[in-house]
Amino acid sequence: MLTKKELSIKIGDRIKQLRKDRNISQAELARLCERDKQHIELIENHKVSANTYTLYTIAEALNIKLKELFDF
Repeated sequence: MLTKKELSIKIGDRIKQLRKDRNISQAELARLCERDKQHIELIENHKVSANTYTLYTIAEALNIKLKELFDF
């Protein structure tokens, strides 16, 4: 079982990977999720854990199913 910190790291890395694969900037992803760029940056850099709704909006913005954020 992963710790909360380990899960946060894996999810942040996965979001960054998917975002870069789609050539989307942090600012653009933030706009699509109705968040600020700093929030996306904090998630990707493992400084904060994203809540369920934020993960949902990120998945929607990346045009993926929510469960794909956990494919690591």
